[in-house]
Amino acid sequence: MITELQEIRFFLAECSLKEAKKKYCSDEGLYIVDIGKIIKDLGYDINSLSKESEFVINYSVQKKITQGIYSTKCNGILVVHKNISDSFRENLEHFLSDMEGEVSYTIELL
Repeated sequence: MITELQEIRFFLAECSLKEAKKKYCSDEGLYIVDIGKIIKDLGYDINSLSKESEFVINYSVQKKITQGIYSTKCNGILVVHKNISDSFRENLEHFLSDMEGEVSYTIELL
């Protein structure tokens, strides 16, 4: 039996959540992952992150992205953070490649 892979579109916005909602959320159905909020909710200071805190933050971000992937109401995932680095994108691609066979994806920088 051939099953169709779920297609997920990822949008990476290098701005605040407020700016992202204003610019990009005319498309209903986007699942929002606000990395700044995740960091704040975990009680970390963005300017002084240790390797251990980065590990916890990465795990929390991956968990939130996984929730978005399996949400039946979304047609894409908007990842928002003021400092999205190339290494973040590489880590995201690596994380998604581990889900190969379950989902297909595209990543767009906004």
